[in-house]
Amino acid sequence: MQRYEVAIATRNPKVRYLAVKLMKRLGIGFIICAPDDEKCDTSQVVITTDSEATQFHAGRLVVVDETSNDDTTAIELMLAILDIRNPSVIAIGIDPGMKFGLALVADAVAIYAITASTPRIAANYTFHWLSVIRKHFGNPVLVRVGTGSRLYSALYLREIKDRATNGFHVEMVDERHTTKMGKSDKSSATLIASRKGRSVSDEDFVLDTKAGYVRSLKRLVAKVTEGRLILTSAQAKAVLMNELSLDEILGNTHQ
Repeated sequence: MQRYEVAIATRNPKVRYLAVKLMKRLGIGFIICAPDDEKCDTSQVVITTDSEATQFHAGRLVVVDETSNDDTTAIELMLAILDIRNPSVIAIGIDPGMKFGLALVADAVAIYAITASTPRIAANYTFHWLSVIRKHFGNPVLVRVGTGSRLYSALYLREIKDRATNGFHVEMVDERHTTKMGKSDKSSATLIASRKGRSVSDEDFVLDTKAGYVRSLKRLVAKVTEGRLILTSAQAKAVLMNELSLDEILGNTHQ
């Protein structure tokens, strides 16, 4: 009998649809079965609902419902597939730039990676991932930020600074060679997460108003808003001087 990585074992049609959609996005092999179908036993991990979970061994379950967050489900699923139980080092790698790569790594094993379009969205993902990790492990989490783009690393650091809580430590990682080796924002973020870095300094938050930074911010805003919003030079300089945040400028024009 063929063995699958994941069994989607629920009679709830919406949960089944959402789970199938996620498996296809992640590229994970799966089988759909009723909770009492013996084919479920051929999988490493079972996705099911809380009301149907009693039919399975708890160690290989990922319990979801119609409102479950895809990132949460994906991380919990990968932790179960990879059988990660007591990692000694958990790190979130950040590759800052016009597009932010984020990667979650445990003991040098890549768990999950995505991209984000703005510093605020990247920060939101970071804190969400931290909450998921805290649910499963007591380890402090390292947030490792690449130094390849001073502009975007500083904007990201500003976003997480005021929301920082105990339970994670931020390091700045030399990003040289990660882009060439990683070939994408997500794979570069994975490499960054696996490298030791230095502590953050006050200088890492400071930006000057040079023309290159102003142009880059204008391109970012135009890209994120699909041209609906034009950033002025004055606004860009206010962002650089930390007098205004990109999120305030973008408002409800981005997700």
